[in-house]
Amino acid sequence: MLNNFSDMSKEILLELYNKVWEEGILPDKWKEAIIIPICKPGKDPNSAASYRPIALTSCLGRIMEKLINNRLIYFLESKEKIKSYQFGFRKGRSTIDLAICLEHEIRRAQVNKESVIGVFLDVEKAYDMLWKGVLIKIKQIGLKGKIYRWIKFFLTGSNIKVKIGGEISSKYQVENGTPQGSIISPMLFNIMINDIFSNIDKSFGVSLFADDGIIWKRGRNTEFINRKLQEALNKVEEWALEQGFRFSTSKSKFVVFTNRKLNIYVNLKLYGNIIEKTDQFKYLGMWFDKKLTWKIHIDKMVEKSKRILNMRCLRGKQWG
Repeated sequence: MLNNFSDMSKEILLELYNKVWEEGILPDKWKEAIIIPICKPGKDPNSAASYRPIALTSCLGRIMEKLINNRLIYFLESKEKIKSYQFGFRKGRSTIDLAICLEHEIRRAQVNKESVIGVFLDVEKAYDMLWKGVLIKIKQIGLKGKIYRWIKFFLTGSNIKVKIGGEISSKYQVENGTPQGSIISPMLFNIMINDIFSNIDKSFGVSLFADDGIIWKRGRNTEFINRKLQEALNKVEEWALEQGFRFSTSKSKFVVFTNRKLNIYVNLKLYGNIIEKTDQFKYLGMWFDKKLTWKIHIDKMVEKSKRILNMRCLRGKQWG
């Protein structure tokens, strides 16, 4: 869009951005969003919880968001404000890095005839729980001045409309959270969840990719690991309560990674509810099975590839 602007139009737009930056007051239109509910793959379309709300915001507002986000990322990375265990939304880090880290720990345990118990945690409605706490966190990490003021105005007084089909709802004021689809929201979320594992002993392995977390511990005495993991989960639960977050008890699972032929009993709880044990878990698109054979992951990839190939067979040369 900007490439088609005349030089004069670009100068006017630059003046607008500089004025917004200096005064810290955003145009009301930049704080409005149209929410498009997108059904998650494989979920019940008749359930409201199955939909992900994607926000469509002002194009001019998104350009300035990108400018602010670049400054925010530079500050966070140059000052090393984001914990090393956070892999989400960071340059040079990916889901593969996280998977290699976890696989390496499990392989070491297998060589030493140990077991690894990994608890996979999921934050409920992560982006809906955000803005009041993040302003406090931003100040705590030393972010102040114009960028703090801009973020504060960005998060306050936002309005949304919901669009389903061709129908658009009335306007609603947003009292909490940040819009999914916003450019700056992921980094604000990283700031908010940054200290989730800060109170956990360094003998644990921990990793985060946005709101998907995992805690693991390895050893031969599974009763000891069980007890220590429960203590760690209690601390994480306390953190969530203080920060206004909540973990999903239905989506959180644990896997006992082991090659040992033992009848291992593990009992872990979250909010007083027993966490479900599973022999395989899909984490960040990869299937981790208890023996780390990758057989399930390979089978799933083969099945997916066959579906794609079948669709290609139906495609004509002259049409889509």
